[in-house]
Amino acid sequence: MNKKPFKLTEAQMIEWKQEVINYLSSLLSEPDTLGALALVLMNTLKPHFRQKGDFLLQPDMLMTQAYYLRKGLIKLYSVDPITDEEKIRFIWKPGSIVVLLEAFRERLRNEVLYIKLIEDCELVSISNFCMDDIYKQHTVAYKLTEKIRAAEMARKDMQTEILQMVDKKRRYDVFKEKFPEFYVDGLWRLSNEEIASFIGISVTCLKEARKIYPDEGAK
Repeated sequence: MNKKPFKLTEAQMIEWKQEVINYLSSLLSEPDTLGALALVLMNTLKPHFRQKGDFLLQPDMLMTQAYYLRKGLIKLYSVDPITDEEKIRFIWKPGSIVVLLEAFRERLRNEVLYIKLIEDCELVSISNFCMDDIYKQHTVAYKLTEKIRAAEMARKDMQTEILQMVDKKRRYDVFKEKFPEFYVDGLWRLSNEEIASFIGISVTCLKEARKIYPDEGAK
């Protein structure tokens, strides 16, 4: 049975929007330059709750929304046409922007990618139509876009580094070191299949790797 989404109060919506503005301010060396844009964002940002298993993007869809992820985990993946297995390309954690920037800005139709919620998520969204106006009126938006892109690439580089490791069992140990947010209070927030896909190994290899590099405090 699906959970009933909770309804946000006006105070909560303002709080969530302010969190987005605070996050964007943290990306700038001179956060005061965000002032005028912050007023616009307060009117264009839309807070909402989405449930585990929901899709933000599927093939043949346009990515018309960008999302600030306040709480939860979201994965980007494709599906192997032969094995029907997921190939996870990226996982967004709280405090990041969920978007495929080029598709979002250029109105490109998605062909093979999926963006799906791993957990129930608290999100704040903005449409590409609103962003068009923001880019026209606020040059600081371009700087923020580059900062967001750089943060995503740095995180992607960590995954790529793991995927390039020859010792596949060792990948699991490095994965735990580089992505500690996926393991909380002795429990994994990802399934075995998701972990294996993320680091490019089989589930069988993952089980063997756990014997060599056991999880601390596992429940």
